[in-house]
Amino acid sequence: MAGWDTAVMAMIGISAIGFLISYGEAGRVAWISAMRRCLLRMNGIIRYEQPGLPGLLRRIDLKGTAQERELTRLLHVCAHRMEQCANPQLMILFAGESMRVPGYGVLNAQDRLAFETVLAELGRSRMEEQLRLIDQADERLRAREEELKRDCARRTQMIRTLGLAAGAAAFLVLI
Repeated sequence: MAGWDTAVMAMIGISAIGFLISYGEAGRVAWISAMRRCLLRMNGIIRYEQPGLPGLLRRIDLKGTAQERELTRLLHVCAHRMEQCANPQLMILFAGESMRVPGYGVLNAQDRLAFETVLAELGRSRMEEQLRLIDQADERLRAREEELKRDCARRTQMIRTLGLAAGAAAFLVLI
């Protein structure tokens, strides 16, 4: 039989995994909120300043949450890379950069689709069309954010409870 120290460490470790997984659930909501703020900022910049695409990306400067700061950094890197490419495509650049961000990985394809669809169309169509796409994407993200907020609290509590129960079971097995 394992010692008390091993049993306690196993219990804490397994319980921590449940809390870590539940943190990812809250991270999804935070990322979607950051995307919505970014779209709102893009809307204002396109409407009133009408810069080129790299200029638009550089003008995004959100700092409220870690997700907003990371999204800002991603867009600034994409702007820099766009100026260095012979045939830049923002969506491809963003997809490549976002794969390097571990927190962005908590989003599933449905979560990312609305935001990344806007990125694929920025700079390719008239201003009115871009603003319409941004408004549509914001509405889809708003609906997704509300859905996730409703479900997040319930799922988070369930995941944490399962983690604690699994930790307690591991403790009992090991003592």
